[in-house]
Amino acid sequence: MNQEVGSIMKYFYDLFPVMVYTEEVPQNFVVPSIFVPTPSVFNGNDTNMTFNKTFSLSVKLFHENSSKAFSEAERITDAVSGGRDLIPIVDVTGNKTGQFIRVNRIEAREGDGGVAIIVVNWNSNYFYDRETWPTLQDIQMHSEVSENEQ
Repeated sequence: MNQEVGSIMKYFYDLFPVMVYTEEVPQNFVVPSIFVPTPSVFNGNDTNMTFNKTFSLSVKLFHENSSKAFSEAERITDAVSGGRDLIPIVDVTGNKTGQFIRVNRIEAREGDGGVAIIVVNWNSNYFYDRETWPTLQDIQMHSEVSENEQ
């Protein structure tokens, strides 16, 4: 799981503190709970030094019924929108880093059988792999001035 998905998972958990599943949902899963899968990723160009990744994450919320699940999903999406679509990035210990994920779009969908889905979309930029060159340490210049006789 990348740092951004982990940060979204923590943000959602802080708003809806229930059991969180990441690998798969077991047959006898706890209700209410959250399932955070691997996001879909689309790569694209950004600048001459960076490329762009667009992420789409579909988080499932399980509750006693679909109406309650959707109510929690809508509460979470409203919290994200109310926070200017910014989700704090956290480190592996759960502490805020001072950086944020800017959410492009977030939506709540009601599903069947006690399920609601929150779809989160965001972009991230990454540096291209670059060759490393030794740094210039010393420059020596030799020049001669010639006088032209006329």
